[in-house]
Amino acid sequence: MGRVSTYICGDAGPGDKYNPFKVTQQEHVPEILFLLNLEPLTVDELSKRLGVSVETVSKLLQDLFRINAVFERDEKWQVSFPIFTKQDIRLVSEKTRKPALRLAEEIMRMGSRLKEHLARLSCAKQVENDKIMLAIVGCFILDWKALEVLNEKDLTLCGRKQQPGGRKYVLLGREEGAGEGLYDRMYWGSHSNKFGRIIFTSFGDHTGCRYAFPDLAWNLYALTRRRESRMPDWFWVRITETLNVFQTNCMLELGRILLLLNSEGPVSTSLLREKLMMEREQAESLVKLLASMKYVFLNGEKVRLNYPVFTAEDKRVIEDVWKTVSGIVEKEACEYFNSLQTELAEITPIRKGIDPREIYTDVWHWVFGCANRIMAERGFFFDPPKEREGEGRYIAWIEEDASH
Repeated sequence: MGRVSTYICGDAGPGDKYNPFKVTQQEHVPEILFLLNLEPLTVDELSKRLGVSVETVSKLLQDLFRINAVFERDEKWQVSFPIFTKQDIRLVSEKTRKPALRLAEEIMRMGSRLKEHLARLSCAKQVENDKIMLAIVGCFILDWKALEVLNEKDLTLCGRKQQPGGRKYVLLGREEGAGEGLYDRMYWGSHSNKFGRIIFTSFGDHTGCRYAFPDLAWNLYALTRRRESRMPDWFWVRITETLNVFQTNCMLELGRILLLLNSEGPVSTSLLREKLMMEREQAESLVKLLASMKYVFLNGEKVRLNYPVFTAEDKRVIEDVWKTVSGIVEKEACEYFNSLQTELAEITPIRKGIDPREIYTDVWHWVFGCANRIMAERGFFFDPPKEREGEGRYIAWIEEDASH
């Protein structure tokens, strides 16, 4: 039997009875959602198909009803949020290639003007243009800025739909296994976290893990939740608190190294240590870590940037890049919304009459993700390699918070 995995666009809130992940990840719920996405069913019908008691099914349906994920009509239950089947994802992938190609070609025509802007960035003297282009155009512009515009124009509900429990998110689902073989080089996924005044970001496809920040920091925190010893609760709380302090301090030190390296240009580790007033062992171990994670190149004593660093002053350049391509991006992003009821009329969420704004964030990801892949394959963007087993394709950078 198929299963449905859920995800959200917005804030899931605390882990209470209204948390969408807590509700939809319960045992048997992925199967219930799969069956209800196919057709409305009664409690008895679900119970028989799942081989689970009527009481259990009823309880799970009430949990789903509490978060507005299902509703009952004529004693039959139905899903009330968009769920993409395997066939839906294949169709979306196929239909979005045309607007993606159009978008990619329009942006590449602006290549010389974009390169002029990017040459003004503080990291441009050390970092190759194609890497900066992937970060700024691929992520800042086509992902973050475009989604801001779509929200402003009320074409998406990402993070804006009011849900039970006083939180705002759009709940979505995907049949497990949907999209397999389609995600390679779809550069559309950003992971960001702020430590002090530094924002660490990784950006790439979803074909594997990322040996970058904040991904590594997130997984380090997750390890503290795997309690395999008999230590008391209060002690685990202290361990988590201590790890958070150590982690934040370490991230700030890494950020200081990268910011200094960005402003000073390629320098020796000894000069870095001297300027940052670090102990030799600490400086060397942090630089080796950054080199291992590809943030920097380490050649003997000499260190230089490999991934971009964006300062508060660089924000003006990014705004100029946006002004250069905003007309192209807004036109493509907004016009393709009107295609949902025609080109994508066959996908399950549209057939079920679900508000197109609930799925357009996902659809736009397919458009710009494919556009990014096209530009990477043509050499306009950096095309990150897979260098380790189980690793995805991605790039990483740090950004100085302009509000500080």
